[in-house]
Amino acid sequence: MQTVLASTLSSTRVMSTDGQELGTLHNVTFHTAGGNLNQLVIETDAEELFGKQQDGDGYVRLPAELIESLRDHLIIRPPDEYLE
Repeated sequence: MQTVLASTLSSTRVMSTDGQELGTLHNVTFHTAGGNLNQLVIETDAEELFGKQQDGDGYVRLPAELIESLRDHLIIRPPDEYLE
């Protein structure tokens, strides 16, 4: 995957691999020790995405390992447990 600045990702539209518009990327979290991405914080109108409920601020937090690609949208795949 390409290297991008986290600050450029804010407000990027998020789409699933099956073409469903999921929302807008609000923020990302990362592990401070290694610098690896931890979570995607997605602003969405949906009450849940892939079984994950909105938090009290109206965001859904999904694991960063779901990222498939970044183009005009951030493309993520459903978690394996969601597909079972």
